[in-house]
Amino acid sequence: MKRVQSYEDARRRRSSALRLVRYVAFLYLGFALVVTFGFKAYTVGSRAMRPTLEPKDKIIVASSAYGVVNPFNGQRLGFRSPERGDVALVRLPAAPSRDWKTRLADSVIGFLTLQRADAPGAGDALDSPVVKRVIALPGDSVSMSGYVVRVKVAGSEHFLTEYEVSGRDYDIVSDGPTDGWTSSLPLSGEMPAIELGPGEFFVVDDDRSYCSDSRFFGPVKAERFVGKALLRYWPLDRVSGL
Repeated sequence: MKRVQSYEDARRRRSSALRLVRYVAFLYLGFALVVTFGFKAYTVGSRAMRPTLEPKDKIIVASSAYGVVNPFNGQRLGFRSPERGDVALVRLPAAPSRDWKTRLADSVIGFLTLQRADAPGAGDALDSPVVKRVIALPGDSVSMSGYVVRVKVAGSEHFLTEYEVSGRDYDIVSDGPTDGWTSSLPLSGEMPAIELGPGEFFVVDDDRSYCSDSRFFGPVKAERFVGKALLRYWPLDRVSGL
C-alpha cells in the first residue's frame, strides 16, 4: 500500500531546504564581500610580466587598494592613486563596460567555481583584466630609451629612471626589436616624451619586447584599475610579495 506523506514530513523537508538555501546565500554574501572589499585570486594569463610573473602564476589582488567599486554601477568610490612601481590589475582602455547582470553572473560563477571560471563572455581577451606595472601618474612626463622608462615627476625639472622615481628594484626583459624595426615604430624600446593628463596613468609590461602596454594603447584612466597585486602564492617554490 502506497504510503501517504504526512504534512509534518513535508514541512520538515521544506524547512531543511530553506535552511540549505539560507546557508548557501550567506556563504555567497560572505564571498562577495571579501572579493569586493578584500582580496581576490587571479591567474596570470600571459608572459607580459616576465620575469616578475610567469604564465599560470597565481596571485592575490587587493580589491579595494585603490578604492571600493560600487557593485550596482561599477564606478569606483573614494579612488586612491596607485604608486609608481605598483603591480596592478587593470582593464584595457578598449574593454567594454560591464552591466550589472554580467558582474552578478561573474560573481556567482566565481563563487561556485572558487574563482576558477568567469561568466560567459567575461573571459574574452579584450574584457579580461591584465597585470601591468604603474610607471607614471597624472601630470608626469614619460619617455623611453633602451626599453627603460624615464619619468619627469610633475613639478620637477629632470627626467629620472623608473627605478629612481619608484624606489623599487625589479628586472625587465628586453630582447630587442626584430630586424628592420626602427625606433619610430611602437614597442621599439624608444619613445618620445609625453605628458599625462588628469586621471591618466602610464602602465607597462616588465617584458618590454613582447606585449602591448601604454606605449601602444595609451594611458589608462583611474576607473580602469581593478586592484593591486600583493602576493604570488603559486607555485609554492616561488611564493613572493609583489
